[in-house]
Amino acid sequence: MAEDSDRNRILADFQACTNIEDIGECIAVLEQNEWNLLGAINSVMAHLGSQELPSEASYPPLEVQGQGLGSPVDSPPPDYQVFQPQPQEEPGSCVFNPHAMTSDRDSTPPTRMLTFNVEYRDRNIPVVLPDTEKVETIKQVLHGQIGNIPIEKMVLRGFPNKHAEDYTMLRLLNLPQETTLYLLTPGLYSHMGDTNNSQSAESSNILERLSQNFTLNIRFRDKDTTYKLNFPGSRTVKEVKNDVGDVIDVPVRLQKWTGWPDSASDETMTLAGCGVGFPCHNLEVSRTQREPARLRHLPMDVAMDVGSSEDDFEDAHESLPMDDDDIYDEDVPMSRKLVPLMPDDVGDEVAALEHFSRVFAERYGDIHPVFFIGKLEDAIKEALACKAKDRKLLAIYLHHDSSILANVFCSQILCSESVVSFLSNNFITWAWDLTSEANKAKCLTMCTREFGSMAAQTVRDFKTDNLPLLLLITRTRSTNEVVNVIQGIASLDELMTNLINAVDVFTEQQRADVLEEEERDARERVKFEQDKAYEESLAADRAKEESKRLEQEKRFQEETEKEKKKLEERLQREQEEAEKEAIQQSLADQLPDEPPADSKEPISILRIRIPGGEFITRRFLAKHPLQILLNFITSKGYHMEEYKVLTTYPRRDISTQDPEKSLEELKLFPQETLMLEEKTVE
Repeated sequence: MAEDSDRNRILADFQACTNIEDIGECIAVLEQNEWNLLGAINSVMAHLGSQELPSEASYPPLEVQGQGLGSPVDSPPPDYQVFQPQPQEEPGSCVFNPHAMTSDRDSTPPTRMLTFNVEYRDRNIPVVLPDTEKVETIKQVLHGQIGNIPIEKMVLRGFPNKHAEDYTMLRLLNLPQETTLYLLTPGLYSHMGDTNNSQSAESSNILERLSQNFTLNIRFRDKDTTYKLNFPGSRTVKEVKNDVGDVIDVPVRLQKWTGWPDSASDETMTLAGCGVGFPCHNLEVSRTQREPARLRHLPMDVAMDVGSSEDDFEDAHESLPMDDDDIYDEDVPMSRKLVPLMPDDVGDEVAALEHFSRVFAERYGDIHPVFFIGKLEDAIKEALACKAKDRKLLAIYLHHDSSILANVFCSQILCSESVVSFLSNNFITWAWDLTSEANKAKCLTMCTREFGSMAAQTVRDFKTDNLPLLLLITRTRSTNEVVNVIQGIASLDELMTNLINAVDVFTEQQRADVLEEEERDARERVKFEQDKAYEESLAADRAKEESKRLEQEKRFQEETEKEKKKLEERLQREQEEAEKEAIQQSLADQLPDEPPADSKEPISILRIRIPGGEFITRRFLAKHPLQILLNFITSKGYHMEEYKVLTTYPRRDISTQDPEKSLEELKLFPQETLMLEEKTVE
């Protein structure tokens, strides 16, 4: 209780010394100074600079920064709303001497002019106020600008200090020179929440929905196709319809929608604010069936001379009837229809560009830029995707028949001899007609594919009256970039200046690219020679290895053959020896027994000298045929195919005699010495 009593006393003293009647503001200042009376009074008096009250303060000239201006001016820019309170005298309850509270008047900070960029729907409202004003003053200025929103329904978001109340002085918020604020009006739309909820809860709900992504299930009835598209809550209804138009190739003016909330009739409303369902909302769209309109003759008094001034043009434009019923009439047919530069919804790009070039020449004469006939990707290859020394800039001309600048730009500027000559020598020129929505969508798709979404968005953002466009494309480090966009409002001198500047920059870059390419080619040549020498060396090594391998294989094969032959010979010898042994054994078994020495029959004693000098002696019956002798010799291992049997004297080969003759007939009786001699191989 004692603390509450002290604070009540401090509050009363503070009000008496500063003459501030707003208790809320007084409490805020005291809380900022932790209820230190002297500090709170010093902070307020430092703002006042003297005994003047906030409403009596004079403000220094406004200093406008930006746009190259740094000097102070006497008044803010005309599009800024500056709040200057009217002086009014307020009686003070006490006399306060600031010199008694501070020892240094020179340290008093000057009054700052603060700039607030207030965003409300699709508007941006600049507000300039001195920092001695309150937050509520911003709402008062906005109320004067907007008019249809009560101050008590306004909620400002974006202050660094989230607890900024209406009575809070701006200086106490420590704001930067420029601040972006967001004006919310949750109390005006019942669909944003329960009307019984508090204003702060509704504001939080709006902020939350603005940061969320909404999924729109859009059914295109003409093709019975459903598209599932995601949009941020900050996207407006008009932007959504434009985006959907690009998808289904139906302009907004021909779209017929069902499923939008009632508040979406204001196309500037965001998805967060118009009441669509979250997270998903179902919509249907179709193309409207419109009767072909016929132009009605306009009154002669709205016509204007070709040489009239721009002001005359604007006045004449304002005098034209703005109602479609005044311009179009069902009874009068159009007397002449302009042949389009490009057919609607083209399929063959080459045929479309041939048609474009032909009709362009018919309209504006034979002196015109040489348009590249082919796809955009082929034009890029021709201009940029080649050797650096052969490159040219790529110029993309985008035309629109509905633009009031198209005819003048084409006939007087684009088709001038100087421009045509300069484009022919330094550019590859490719063209496209955006008059048809389908062709425009196709062009945006091509731009997105070749140059990225930012370039496509840049083209999309240009309104029809800003067309035609001339896009200048260059190549930097293997990337195609849009370096300049020249609008149809440009004069001949401005166009030539932009073209020359672009060529100068491109030429400088081209020199660097050529040098870099030559260095790269030199490196590649050195690398190629090194690789070639390496391959040759490697081939020689491989040849040597192959020769060595073949030699080893040959030697191995020869050794294998030798081993095989030896094996075969050994096997043959073994077989022959086995056969010989078998023959020997068979013959030995067939031999008659050796007759005894005292045999009563005549006996022939034969001494056979075998190779090596040894003798084999055996008795045979004189009547035995020569074959038995030969068989006996064979049974001892001396086959008649290899040996011959010779008598000593006279020397004769008995192995060649008739084997059936007896030993006696061959005079090998009663005894004889024989020799075995190996036959010579002839």
